[in-house]
Amino acid sequence: MTGQHAEGTGGAAGAARPDVTPAGGAARSERSSAGAARPIDALVAEIGSTTTVVSAFDGLSGYPASEPRLLGQGVAATSVAAGDVTLGVGAARAALEEATGPLAPRLTLATSSAAGGLRMTVHGLTQRMTAMAAREAALGAGAVVTYQTAGLLRDHDLRAIEELRPGLMLLAGGVEGGDYETVLHNAGRICELTVRPIVVYGGNSVVAGDARTLLETAGFRVRVTSNVYPAVDELDIVPARAVIHDAFEEHITHAPGMERIGEVVSGRILPTPGAVLLAAERLADDLGDLVVVDVGGATTDVHSITDGSPEFSAIQIEPQAHSRRTVEGDLGTFVSASHVAAMMPEEERPTELPPALPRNADEVEAARRLAAYCARAAVRRHAGRLSHLYTPTGRQTVARGRDLTACRLLVGTGGALTRLPGGREMLEATRSTGTGDRLLPPATAGCALDADYILADCGALLAHFDGAAVVALMGASLSL
Repeated sequence: MTGQHAEGTGGAAGAARPDVTPAGGAARSERSSAGAARPIDALVAEIGSTTTVVSAFDGLSGYPASEPRLLGQGVAATSVAAGDVTLGVGAARAALEEATGPLAPRLTLATSSAAGGLRMTVHGLTQRMTAMAAREAALGAGAVVTYQTAGLLRDHDLRAIEELRPGLMLLAGGVEGGDYETVLHNAGRICELTVRPIVVYGGNSVVAGDARTLLETAGFRVRVTSNVYPAVDELDIVPARAVIHDAFEEHITHAPGMERIGEVVSGRILPTPGAVLLAAERLADDLGDLVVVDVGGATTDVHSITDGSPEFSAIQIEPQAHSRRTVEGDLGTFVSASHVAAMMPEEERPTELPPALPRNADEVEAARRLAAYCARAAVRRHAGRLSHLYTPTGRQTVARGRDLTACRLLVGTGGALTRLPGGREMLEATRSTGTGDRLLPPATAGCALDADYILADCGALLAHFDGAAVVALMGASLSL
């Protein structure tokens, strides 16, 4: 890999890489000879709320003797509303094979944010401890956290959960050897619900068996994981993420319109944001601390993989996981565009809001302005800050929240950053300017775009292929 960072939709690092259009399928790709279907390593379907993208990959199983490569992509409208998501997957694959010829994948995987994505509620003992840890675990797994509580569940909490109808619930509470009455009380209150989401138990292990028995007797499916907050100022959320992914796969195959997804998928089904975080973690293993920014039509996700810098870790007063994802539900280029425009400085604000798929120059420019603001605002919210405490011995400077100062790479993925002009400049504008108290990525951090739009796919591929081969795919897309 070189130190070069480039942007674009195609990329010229090797003749095998296709030119991919932002919509409507693969433009050019490796085409098999007429006749029998060409064996390849994998197809990955990314099933979004509006569009489905099917990508073909080969050269993974023979790495390093063979070169991992993206052969092509096909795009179609997601068909959950039609009652069968496989219609959209089939249409996207047909668009792909129109360019490549028939394909015979050894493995077919999927990531999904359709059918509401991974909608979860999280419940802990205290707001800044176990409830916070439960939320971190849920977000890191790729969830949309629709409701959060701390302390005893009350009647109004149960009413809210009934109305939201989550697919999963994460029940936490109590450090190891600490309080257990609250989490048991909450397990009992959950039994009163008429809805039956999957419950992931990540609380005090002393009563894990009791809570499981209560819930299973009431008809809930229960998954037990290790305590997400085993000791004061200690997070242990990675095991919970894996359990949540398994529970999501079970849940999504029963969601309306998704029931037949198992007929076209032979491997894992992951929540798309969770797959992006897995890819970011593996990329960071090779490249060091980094931040991934995904600006969408409705929300903006920021993922960071870092332990922070030694300078600020010594004054950090809040426990931080090595990997973190935040979701900004009010920052998007379409669904929340009017809200974003209202927050923007008047000189940056577009005169008219763009449609979901901007077509002409004015619409593209409006979407670009919104995306640039969303990226800056989301990274600032993700980052922690320096603040001051006043003690009997005088003022002390402390660090609160996420320290991004050790991150040396910013990666842009998603449609807005990778398909609108100026994506790299949008990322550059999220870096520190040397002023203010935010713990932002440094001004010297490199910026790269996921030109082939495959980070989520790579997160799904990691469970089945050599990590180094998947990193090679990501490096090609990022032009590293």
